[in-house]
Amino acid sequence: MVDSILFSHHSIGVFSLFLLTLVLSGFLIFKKDKTLPSYYLILMYLAYGVMFIGYFFSYSIFDPIAAYHRYLTVFILFGIVCFIAFCYHFPRNIYPKESKIVLPLSLLMSLVAWVHFMYKTYNMEKIFSFTAHQYSFDFGKEASGVILLCFIISTVILIRKILYFSQYKGFLTVVSGKFKDSPALVRIPVQFLIGIPLAFQKIIFAKGKEAIALRAFLFTVILNIVNAYNNVLNKSGVISYDTFAMTYFTLSVTTIFFIQSAYLNHSPEPTSFMVKILSSAVVTVILALGAISYVTLYAIDRANEKESIVEMNSVKTAIRNGETDFPANVQYIIARPSGPGVFDHKYNIIFSRDNVTQTNLVEGQARYKKQQLRDLEEQNKRKYKGRTDYELETISLKELETTELPLQTKLFRMADNFYVHYDFELDRTRYEVGFSYREFRTVIHNVARWLVLIQLGTTVFILIVFPILLRVSLIHPLNRLLSGVEKVNHGDLNVNVPIKTMDEVGFLSLSFNSMVDSIRSAREQLQDYANHLEEKVEERTREVQEKMMEVQQLKIQQDGDYFLTSLLAKPLFYNANKSSKVNTNFLIKQKKYFEFRNKKGELGGDICITGNLRLGTPTQYQQFTMAMNGDAMGKSMQGAGGSLVMGVMMNSIMARSAANKRILNKTPQEWLTDVYFEVHSVFKSFDGSMVISATVALINDETGEMHYWNAEHPFSVLYRDGKASFLENDLELRKLGLDSEYEFKVKTFQLHPNDVIILASDGRDDLLLNHSNGKRIINEDETLFLEAVERSGSDIELIEKSIRSTGEVIDDLSILRIGFQEVGSPKSMPPKMEDSDDSAEKVTLQTLYKEGKELYKSGEVQKAISVLLEAYSADPSNQRINKLLGLISFKEKDYPLAVKILSKYLVDDPDTAELWYYLSLAEKRLGNLTQSLEAAMMVNKLQPMNVQNLVHLSDLNRLLGKKADAIEFTKTAEDIDPENKNIQKLKKLLEIE
Repeated sequence: MVDSILFSHHSIGVFSLFLLTLVLSGFLIFKKDKTLPSYYLILMYLAYGVMFIGYFFSYSIFDPIAAYHRYLTVFILFGIVCFIAFCYHFPRNIYPKESKIVLPLSLLMSLVAWVHFMYKTYNMEKIFSFTAHQYSFDFGKEASGVILLCFIISTVILIRKILYFSQYKGFLTVVSGKFKDSPALVRIPVQFLIGIPLAFQKIIFAKGKEAIALRAFLFTVILNIVNAYNNVLNKSGVISYDTFAMTYFTLSVTTIFFIQSAYLNHSPEPTSFMVKILSSAVVTVILALGAISYVTLYAIDRANEKESIVEMNSVKTAIRNGETDFPANVQYIIARPSGPGVFDHKYNIIFSRDNVTQTNLVEGQARYKKQQLRDLEEQNKRKYKGRTDYELETISLKELETTELPLQTKLFRMADNFYVHYDFELDRTRYEVGFSYREFRTVIHNVARWLVLIQLGTTVFILIVFPILLRVSLIHPLNRLLSGVEKVNHGDLNVNVPIKTMDEVGFLSLSFNSMVDSIRSAREQLQDYANHLEEKVEERTREVQEKMMEVQQLKIQQDGDYFLTSLLAKPLFYNANKSSKVNTNFLIKQKKYFEFRNKKGELGGDICITGNLRLGTPTQYQQFTMAMNGDAMGKSMQGAGGSLVMGVMMNSIMARSAANKRILNKTPQEWLTDVYFEVHSVFKSFDGSMVISATVALINDETGEMHYWNAEHPFSVLYRDGKASFLENDLELRKLGLDSEYEFKVKTFQLHPNDVIILASDGRDDLLLNHSNGKRIINEDETLFLEAVERSGSDIELIEKSIRSTGEVIDDLSILRIGFQEVGSPKSMPPKMEDSDDSAEKVTLQTLYKEGKELYKSGEVQKAISVLLEAYSADPSNQRINKLLGLISFKEKDYPLAVKILSKYLVDDPDTAELWYYLSLAEKRLGNLTQSLEAAMMVNKLQPMNVQNLVHLSDLNRLLGKKADAIEFTKTAEDIDPENKNIQKLKKLLEIE
């Protein structure tokens, strides 16, 4: 039996695959916290390993007993059943009832097919294939059919699960959704036509972690199907067995590698990087060694073939010269008349070294003919469909009789023993020079056994040496670092992680040591403070009291800024909708609360505005209701600043678009597009320091057609028939002020009577749900808001209560409700906002103005400012109040307030040079030199001979680095007033002689 062990070309490839499955299954076996899909994958790998070791035996044992390797190769049925189970359970089983039926049936079907195969082949004739270099049975179609069926089952499961998990929403999804409410006669045909391409899109452009992972496994199944087709091509005679074996090896390695990679990358179980490194290294090395081995053995085969052809030519020469001295490797020489035909010739034995006789020639030829005829009939079944077995046999025999065998090409013969022969023709006689097939296999075996040992040794070397090297260079340094981290977590700061090599881990350890040293130094300082606490308490108390006084002053000024900003914001956030068909109301609850001079208020970045437009021509126009909900990024003042800018912009646009019952000759899409780009350009000018998310919508009062765009604002909610759902599914536009990779588009949605649209800021989702182990648990479920809308019946006050009952709101919250043609619904309501002081509504503006002026004259400046601020909140457009408040705040050096009030005043009255000058000085005091220069240039435009302003302009240009402009303004001022001392100072600073 030992003499029968002869490795062939293909032994190398399947041994590589056996090693690969063994190693990969080992990685999964030793993986911690394995889930059920991992166990199915392990069983699949082991079944594949059984199949590959079966092929290895068949290619390596030159004996009829090797035909029983098919019992091992057909065992792959159970591996595919395990893969079916894996497909059901990864990442989770969404078809539990179905899997309980399909898996047992698949297992039973595979078991029956395996037992049936063994029963049928137990006493069957064993056939030797010269091209495959193996013994086998001419049986197995049933098992192949079951294998194909199992692959089809796994493919169907994966496709269904990808479609279930895929979050892809493309053009066809939108089209399909438009027919959702259509009649069945329209909806069903349309969805049928769209369904197939939509399914392809969901698979190819899969979105979502689960869908992407399942798509990776679907790719491996497709590779298996390609491998099965490769087998069909070989059985049909389209490709040679050598080509089939090389392709089978490459596709199998690729398939197993992709399965392992897909699982390691998408598995929910923890995976160490060592497993990934080792598995990648083993796969790469085995694939490389397998390819090199194939090339090496094929080179030896070609060299052996060339040597045999040389010896054949020697025989040809000897026969031509009438000699009988033939090469030692030649086993026999037979001759027959030239002509077509593969079998049934009368041979003349010229020379025999291996006891080749007419009897064993005839017997061997009969066996070989039977085998070749069977293969040819299988090929002709596909070529001549519908023919009877007798007709196929007749056609095949005819082909054998007319086939012209090639000359000087490797051919095979059975004659008691197996032979390789090469033919030549001489004087219309065909000579066949035979060589021992066993000797040919021995030559291949002598090299292949070393290649097998090299593969085995290299794999063992990688599995043993690589972990050692990684432990020394990577694992141990990381463990030392991890140990140091654990000690610090337990309070031990006397830790110093040793650094062996200054690589990435060494640099990380060095940084960790530096961090621990800093913490230890800070703790020592803290301990020193504790030891000398009594001595330092008095000193620190005195310093704290001084700082508290400073902080208190700053706090008063900050709260004043807050108060003024909140007063500025009030008139901007206005529910101006007067439509009788579209109802709007909103509430705004800002997160920041403050108190200024016994007045309470709130401040934040949320904003809601509504209004009405008429679009079209004077003779034919339509009424629209505009609704906007926005959320400026940033806390307190930064967010409030963004909402103020947005409020001013939107109110200005609405005033420009709808004032005096104006009719705009624009479409809703054009108006919304203009609004987007106008507002976006203003926020873009802030260079990212001020951005805002917003949704702006136009609703046709008659038809209910809604046009809108959403700039990275929380998804709009449709409340219809008691159910709430999102209008959007994906991000389609970045915030205003940020560059967007998405193309701007105005979206359209059709509202039905009694439909309600809810627009809300992200405060609706930013909820503090609980605390766990000292950590805050923040809501991450966007659908909670949908539930709140449904529970409240779309009432915004009840929505707010529902949200707050779920968790603590940790951000600004605004909710805007839009109702279309609601039966029995109340008219639009004013915004629900906290009003901290209603006294401004109880007195006349004239009284407040006089009171503020008298208080200022009597020296009670802060009271004067407070009274004037109340008047300003009642009517921000009163220019008398604005002028007085701006001048007083400037003279009292409250420059931020002066800038705000004076800027507003000058928008409506830009011809007051004195106030432009005060505004320029205030901006300069705040360090806003560019804005100060702009205001000073307005003074120069109104009063070009104003020497004081010319000196101011020169100094501003000097500070901004514009020396030439500064010199020009200085010379102009000097021509008007040569004795001015400030001009002389400027000349020295500018080095003007």
